[in-house]
Parts: sequence; C-alpha cells; structure tokens
Amino acid sequence: MSQEKYAEALDFILYDNTQEIDGEIWVWTPERLEAAIFTYGQPWYTKDDMKQLYGEDYPVNSKVTSVLNHPDKERWLDEMESSISFFDYGISPEIVQTWGISRLNYENIIGEVFFDRVPIDGEPSDLTALFWIQKVSDKEITLVFRDLHMM
Repeated sequence: MSQEKYAEALDFILYDNTQEIDGEIWVWTPERLEAAIFTYGQPWYTKDDMKQLYGEDYPVNSKVTSVLNHPDKERWLDEMESSISFFDYGISPEIVQTWGISRLNYENIIGEVFFDRVPIDGEPSDLTALFWIQKVSDKEITLVFRDLHMM
C-alpha cells in the first residue's frame, strides 16, 4: 500500500467481502482501498466528494507510509505486536450476531488485530487497520483484512 499498488495489495492478502453496508455486500476494490486512506475510513467517498464536503484544501493525496522505512521502526513494530489479540474462547452464535459476521466462515477465527495509528504521510494517523486472525491448519494461521477506518 505504501507503493500505491492497491490491486496488488488486494491480490496479496485475504479480505472479508461478506460485510453488509446499507443493505449491500461490501466488496473491497483497489479504488475503495485507496479511498479508505485519503478519507480516513470512508471509502464510499471520492476525492471530489471529500473536497466538496471539507473544502478544497482537504488533503486527498495522503499515502500510507511503510513502517519498515520509518525512523521509529522498532516502536511501530512493538505497537503492531501489542495490537494482536488471540481469543481464549470460541466464537458463539451470539458474538457472530453482535459482530455482524454471520456470512463469514467464522469457525476458524482465533483472534484479531487492531493496528491503531496507521502511518500516513510519515506520521501516526487516526486510521486503524482491522484484521481477523484465522486458523488455516494445525500449524498455520493467516490474517484476513476486515476494514480500515477511524476508531
């Protein structure tokens, strides 16, 4: 994402395309992923929409900054590690209903990641990246991208 290769980013990761927003299934596209960054988590808006809503000075060219190239890399990596949470319980049908994930194969979800302060333009932001931690096999887990929004 820091290289603005949104289609490649989506090809590289698993993502949850089962969420329903305003009665429609939300499907992540490269355009929506890019928009989630410059709108701080409102990917249904375009650059023109944001300028109309917030003024011509609204920064629509914001970009994710690579943590690996950041001078505070170690601090960022520590923050990422602390955002990982493994569940010590199974996901019940009640939790599924509350979380709104009934269309997702939730039986293998064993945790989540809430990475706050996604670096935008070299600075910590109010943007949070959310992932499910999903069990793939007895020895493998993977991340499933859920959302990118302000927490």
